[in-house]
Amino acid sequence: MVTGKARCVTCGKEKATTKCGGCSQDFCFNHLTDHRQELGKQFDEIEVTHDLFRQILTDKNDISQNQILIQQINEWECNSIKKVQQSAENARQIVFKHTTKHINKIEMKLNKMTEQLRESRQENDFFEADLKLWKEELERLTKELHNPLQITFEQISLPLVSNIYVDIPSISLHSNNIAIDARWIQNGITVAGGNGRGNGLNQLTSPVGLYVDDDQTIYASDYEHHRIMEWKYGAISGQIVAGGNGVGNRNDQLNGPTDLIIDKKE
Repeated sequence: MVTGKARCVTCGKEKATTKCGGCSQDFCFNHLTDHRQELGKQFDEIEVTHDLFRQILTDKNDISQNQILIQQINEWECNSIKKVQQSAENARQIVFKHTTKHINKIEMKLNKMTEQLRESRQENDFFEADLKLWKEELERLTKELHNPLQITFEQISLPLVSNIYVDIPSISLHSNNIAIDARWIQNGITVAGGNGRGNGLNQLTSPVGLYVDDDQTIYASDYEHHRIMEWKYGAISGQIVAGGNGVGNRNDQLNGPTDLIIDKKE
């Protein structure tokens, strides 16, 4: 603040005043105090508004759409688990049913043999040939019991559980070098990606950040595959210029990039 003789902006009297460094107006010493008090009140109001907004932000983070989305994901998880468990239970029942049927058939044969042995013992009516037949039958039944059943486990290609994907909308579009009076054609063309979702060099998944260079080179932050892709003008595929080595914090890794800044060297 600068002190000198001037007209006070509040009382209009010319006296010793101090110029406010913020509004550049002159105040006498009495009204300078009032001015500072008014600024203090405004500062207090900003602090109150700031604290209220922080509370709203905290509450929003706790009970907002995140909770709804998490609930939807949890429901999908529970339903998927139930489908898998039901499919597994159905398969177990088939195995149990087939195994029980197999054992019952062996038991029926054994019961028939048991009756033959009982009658032969009571009548004392058996010869060497009978003993040989019974022995061979027991060997067959034993082999049949211990041999593995012709049951195989196969997985069909039809999806039992549908996959889910959390779609994150574009957060920013870094194309500051597009002229404000640029004219756009009615029908656009694909200049990057356009070959379905994937991690191939000709694919993109959730490109949430975008930058267009002066030579029309496109840089896209491929959020889901943790990489930055560069597409030259007219190219049918891009190249990885950052990340692309899985999610992580190494120098050659990224973790869900959403924005990108191009540092041009002169």
